[in-house]
Amino acid sequence: MKKNKKTDKLGQRLRAISADLKLYFEKRIELVMLNVGEYVSGWMAASLHRAAGALLLLGGVCFLLMALAIYLGNLLASESLGYVLVSLPLLLAGVLFLYLKPRGLFDQLQQVFEEEVIKAIEQDMKRDHDKIESAEMTRSTNGEE
Repeated sequence: MKKNKKTDKLGQRLRAISADLKLYFEKRIELVMLNVGEYVSGWMAASLHRAAGALLLLGGVCFLLMALAIYLGNLLASESLGYVLVSLPLLLAGVLFLYLKPRGLFDQLQQVFEEEVIKAIEQDMKRDHDKIESAEMTRSTNGEE
């Protein structure tokens, strides 16, 4: 009979450990999902902020180019010639952007994105490691007292 009690206690202990491990992994997955969500929402907020700034800047540049075209048109006594002169550098720059190494720009953007993701994952892992170490230190100091 005594042997059954020991195996029952051992079985209960193993069930408790497996339940604790399951709970730990579930909480760990939830934490990772929360951290990823926090990172993505921060990235999206920064992107929206930058996009709004870029749109305002683009609007300002458009008005500036319109004013320059009107001014050049008045100087040359031909309004259409002013617009043509202003649009030529823009068309040339657009053609250069389309045909000169768009793959290099894509690779550079992809590398920056990968570096940011790796940095965020490493920071998350370091933060979790520090939490585990502090918990172990707390347990060891409580066990010594």
